[in-house]
Amino acid sequence: MEEQIQRIVESEGLELVHIDYRKQGRGYLLRVDIDKDGGVTIDDCQLVSTQVSTWLDVEDPIPAEYELQVSSPGLDRRFYKPSDYQKFLGRFVRVKTGKAVRGLHVIVGRLKEFDGETVVVSDPAVKKDPDYAIPLADIKETRLEVEL
Repeated sequence: MEEQIQRIVESEGLELVHIDYRKQGRGYLLRVDIDKDGGVTIDDCQLVSTQVSTWLDVEDPIPAEYELQVSSPGLDRRFYKPSDYQKFLGRFVRVKTGKAVRGLHVIVGRLKEFDGETVVVSDPAVKKDPDYAIPLADIKETRLEVEL
C-alpha cells in the first residue's frame, strides 16, 4: 500500500513525508502527510486524496471502514528518516533522547551537522560548548521548532 501511495504522491511532484495507518474506533485511520518546496496547498491535499481514495476503492487493501486524511506535516514537522536531518540543516529543532546528553533529554537548538550517525545541535543560549553531539540511535523524536 505504501509503495502505491508514494507513486501517486510523487507523480504529482510532491514528497511523501509519512503514512500513519492505525485502528481508530471501529475502523481505521489512514493519514498521509505530503510536502513540497514552499509548502502544500489545500488543492495539493485534495488532489492526492482523490487519487489515493480512487486507488483504495479499486484495490480494496483495507478490509474495514477507514478514514483517509491527507495533509501537510505542519510547521513543527516530525523527522521520520535520516535524510530529514540533511534536508533541514541550519533549522531550529527540538530533539528528545532516550539517553541523557550532558544531562539533558531534550535539546533545542540549531541543527548544525549530520554525518549519517551523529546529529550536532547548537544551543545559542549556551555560551561555553554550545554543540551537543547526539547519536542517531539515541534519538526518540526530532521536530522542527517554529521560529518567529
